[in-house]
Amino acid sequence: MDDTAFDTPSSPSFSSAESFSGDHSITSSLDNKTRGRKTPSRVASERPPITQGGLLSAHEARIAFDVARAALPAFGSLPGADERCIVGLSKWLSEVPPTVRTSYIAGLWALEGSAVLSHGRPFSRLSPAIQTDFLEKRQQSKSYVERTLLQALVTPLKWLHFDAAEMSAHVGCRYELPTVRDEKPRWQSQVMNGREATEDMELECEVVVVGTGAGGAAAAYELASRGRAVLMLEEGDYHARSKFRGRFADAAGTLYRDNAMTIALGNVGIPVWAGRAVGGSTVINSGTCYRAPARIFERWQREFGLPEGLSEKGLSPYYEKVEQMLGVAPADPQYTGRIASIIARGSNALGYSHGVLHRNAAGCDGQGVCCFGCPTGAKRSTDVSYVPQALLRGAQLITAAKVQKVDIEKGRARGVTATLHGKDGPKKLRVKADVVLVAGGTLMTPLLLKRSGACKTSRMLGKNLSIHPASKVLALFDEAVRQWDGIPQSYQIEQFADEGLLFEGASVPYDLAATAVPWIGPRFMEIMERFPNLATFGFMIEDTSRGEVREGPGGSPLMLYSLNAHDTARMQKGIEILTEVFQAAGARRVFPFAAGHDDVSTKGALERLKKSRLKPGDFDVTAFHPLGTCRVGTDPRASCINPEHEAHDVGGLYVADGSAVPSALGRNPQMTIMAMALRAAEIIDSRLA
Repeated sequence: MDDTAFDTPSSPSFSSAESFSGDHSITSSLDNKTRGRKTPSRVASERPPITQGGLLSAHEARIAFDVARAALPAFGSLPGADERCIVGLSKWLSEVPPTVRTSYIAGLWALEGSAVLSHGRPFSRLSPAIQTDFLEKRQQSKSYVERTLLQALVTPLKWLHFDAAEMSAHVGCRYELPTVRDEKPRWQSQVMNGREATEDMELECEVVVVGTGAGGAAAAYELASRGRAVLMLEEGDYHARSKFRGRFADAAGTLYRDNAMTIALGNVGIPVWAGRAVGGSTVINSGTCYRAPARIFERWQREFGLPEGLSEKGLSPYYEKVEQMLGVAPADPQYTGRIASIIARGSNALGYSHGVLHRNAAGCDGQGVCCFGCPTGAKRSTDVSYVPQALLRGAQLITAAKVQKVDIEKGRARGVTATLHGKDGPKKLRVKADVVLVAGGTLMTPLLLKRSGACKTSRMLGKNLSIHPASKVLALFDEAVRQWDGIPQSYQIEQFADEGLLFEGASVPYDLAATAVPWIGPRFMEIMERFPNLATFGFMIEDTSRGEVREGPGGSPLMLYSLNAHDTARMQKGIEILTEVFQAAGARRVFPFAAGHDDVSTKGALERLKKSRLKPGDFDVTAFHPLGTCRVGTDPRASCINPEHEAHDVGGLYVADGSAVPSALGRNPQMTIMAMALRAAEIIDSRLA
């Protein structure tokens, strides 16, 4: 972190004994082994001076500092939050989208002012003990708004506090990976870094492909293999393996769209992870590989009138090609980690079917950082599979190239106009092409098409958004789990897949684990001290809820999405099932973190959970697989592209990414997107002269 600091007025001195009552520390204890343990006392002193600067005023820095100290106190071997959090917060705010920065600072002031209503004084003027009590009540509030505001303020502070080598050392886990040596294969001569552009450019090709994720890379490879002149354009950068150090802090700014701050807004805020790099979201996924189930294809034919080519049988040959390219195989049992044996134990006790996942990483050595870029290159994301193979076959690639619009003349796509992030300022790139294939992803493709004036006849452009909402349950065991060792997503419970519920591993590093626990104060720090014994497992649903994507500030995607009653009930069922599996596996404590059901460690507590009716804001939700915003179909009014992937109203304009997938799949969609893209490329090739 940069050493930016802030000024803050001094305040009365305090120690940990003043901050937390004995009652609080006892009731927050996780088990009898830790009850009565004294937390390390802070040295009684005034708040450390924080030099003003950066994006926070002195007053704002003081509010943030007080929130951090109250939410993250010292406990056991773990030190409490200090000035480093505020230094890191300033840097983080300078990197996130402006809307996020503005909202965070507004949240600080909202918290500051809300204390006046209840205590007659601003939050930063309350005593440390009252500040802690104030935040605890908000964390346990029945109000979703109050809980969400607090979580939005505290989550970055948790991540920043635990994103440090010394914090990882306290619990014995790895902080980052050693730097690997980069190779320089000959296909790199086919890559131009748009950041090095010094002048405007005009190029010509047969097919220009926008995006290098699952769809764009697969299509580019297939077309290049057939001798077509292919140019790939990618908004992000081509990252060498030496950049993959296994840290979220590094990956968020380089591999994720909008610093991993793309959030769907509705009756619950849902982070929707999306990649922005050569390889797209395949660089940051867990490598899980599925074919779509037969019932999905049957639905496509029944509801959307899709032809045999987009059926289970029709796509099977393309799936086979994808599986061969990616080296899809079951996860190696020696790297599935302790979590696999725990889930197997609980599933066996309950009679549930379970097993290892299929992945695209045959040489995986279980370093556990799949979502931050694979440092060994074992995971065959498109940056190490389809893209290099396309380049070896004559395709070219320009990185740091943001496509502004598709150039349409007389109802036909004739190329694209893009901006390069050049050395001395933006440069214009104009590409003339016979065919434009857009594969910018479910969030960005509809925005580009709308800016370009395409798909005007369709009522579905940007609509029909599905996201596979997901959640997780944590459990504390007497045995060491060490969830940072092994493949983060290697195992599954298959029993409920046909019901639209798929349970998969969800292990995360220490700093991200901190953000996954919605608690604050001593009980939060206590559970983080027990991290080596903590197990995490997740699930996602095949959602029936639908949202939409619009263009937000600065061209970023603005997602609107609300969970319907059906999906909310299914999410609750997932929490209940996973809680029961952990109980059956012998967990000491089980934490679904559902409102009113933070700790469900007994059969009685589980029965109370089952009898409750959770609301969308009562549990943490995240999402990973946005689909459907430019869906394929036969009706121009109800779809954007036809079954050949060509826009209904613009000739020569094709779409081959997650936005083309017409419905939720209930599982990782990357193989389905690739299979559909290979088929689309085959059609495009047949139509070119």
